[in-house]
Amino acid sequence: MKFLCPECGRDEEIIGDRHPRCRFCRVEMIPPSDYRELWISPCFAIDRMRTISQTYGVDRARTDGKFKKEREAWTTAMLALALSKLTGNDWWIEIETADNTPDTRLRRLDQAPTGNIIQTHEIEIVDWEENVDDVMEVIRKKCGRGYPGNYLLLINARHSGKTLDFDRVINEMKTMRSPFLEIWIVVFIATGNVKVVCVAPAQPSVDLVQADFERARRQMTFLKRGTRGTSTEVRDLGLMYLPIP
Repeated sequence: MKFLCPECGRDEEIIGDRHPRCRFCRVEMIPPSDYRELWISPCFAIDRMRTISQTYGVDRARTDGKFKKEREAWTTAMLALALSKLTGNDWWIEIETADNTPDTRLRRLDQAPTGNIIQTHEIEIVDWEENVDDVMEVIRKKCGRGYPGNYLLLINARHSGKTLDFDRVINEMKTMRSPFLEIWIVVFIATGNVKVVCVAPAQPSVDLVQADFERARRQMTFLKRGTRGTSTEVRDLGLMYLPIP
């Protein structure tokens, strides 16, 4: 099992010791965690995908099945930052680990005088790949399936060879029956430049720039809900260690 040193950031495979100390810093190391019921900040998801790309290469990071959850978390992070820019509220990402759907959730804690209220968006994610010419093919296929009416469809536009005509997509969506509450498209333009557009129902598009990503770094990295029933208690977990798959 790998452990992480909170001082020097060094990780190490350790066998037979549940509370090891770093050989260099002599502080107790952090055991690994997982995504179960864990809320992660958008910046953590973005940084994690960047680390995977730098470690394994961009092509493998984009296609390897073992990084699927990290790719979905990255796409959800773009929507989280877009919603934050529109409303001023912070959102955290929860990756589904037990069921096939939804892929992720967006969570927000509304601290009201009468108690905490957790707002949730259930999210289904699909990629628009190079082998599909028109993004509407992807949307029609998803809309032809049965999804709960509270789900959001989030499309990661990875088709680098096509220009996206958002006005055309919005107009076509007006003629379709969709099971989704909202449909969003994420377009990566360059590092620090991402466009996020709600095409159904049509809403103002959001351009995420470097300042938005830097501002998001003030958000707490990890939160976790209380474990008693339907408790809305959420606690800051501080530093945690989630090894790359």
